[in-house]
Amino acid sequence: MLFRSLCLAAAIQRAGGPLPTMIIGTLPVVIAITSNLRGSAAVRARDGRLPWARLLPSLLLIAGGISCVNQAELQHLQAGGGLDLGRHALGALLAAAAVVCWTWYPIRNADWLRAHADRSPTAWATAQGVATLPMAALGYLAFWAWSAGSGSAFEMPFGPQPARFLGLMFSIGLLASWLGTLCWNEAS
Repeated sequence: MLFRSLCLAAAIQRAGGPLPTMIIGTLPVVIAITSNLRGSAAVRARDGRLPWARLLPSLLLIAGGISCVNQAELQHLQAGGGLDLGRHALGALLAAAAVVCWTWYPIRNADWLRAHADRSPTAWATAQGVATLPMAALGYLAFWAWSAGSGSAFEMPFGPQPARFLGLMFSIGLLASWLGTLCWNEAS
């Protein structure tokens, strides 16, 4: 999870927001394609296959959208004199790496849930959250140490508005992380 987030953040820093967002937007189709291509005959029989003719319109629309957004973004960068094609391409590559990670997760997660049908998707989402919490705490401590060493103006540990910060972090953890994982698990 951390690697895909780092890839996406680095992609946005290098290529701006529109291109990585469009690449990440391909996830539903990429997951469907990967699911169609992978696995043994038993997996394909269990999961079924989406006909390629039904995927083609989505693939063409996504490719067209990425092309349009990328063209507009390149024109904007050229007009501003800030075009660094290598940096832009690296951002696209990092966004693609994030897509690979985000494609792997739901497929493997669905496989795990199917193999462990006796386990509750809610309990599995909670277990994933509990396992992620120590990593998030370590990341926050590393940020705190870096902020102290670099003379950052951010007031540690919770900034100038601690109640707001803690409320936001709790909301993100509960709604984006746990509830998002629960929805993935239920869909799987």
